[in-house]
Amino acid sequence: MWDVEPNSYPDVDASATVTAAYVVSHVRPGSIVVLHAMYPAREATREALGPAIDGLRARGYRFVTVSQLLALRGKG
Repeated sequence: MWDVEPNSYPDVDASATVTAAYVVSHVRPGSIVVLHAMYPAREATREALGPAIDGLRARGYRFVTVSQLLALRGKG
């Protein structure tokens, strides 16, 4: 189940900068982020992807598929 979903909070949808900052500040090891970028009105969400990814990488996070994450969780 995801644990970071900024699009569910109206104040977070304000801009790409706010959305990216929300993602970076709320992610924890093992987090799953869900973004509803497929809707036409979600341009800010799409614009937030690059800065959010850059911010998470700068904090040492790496990206895996959900299947890979579940396999990692099973090893712990």
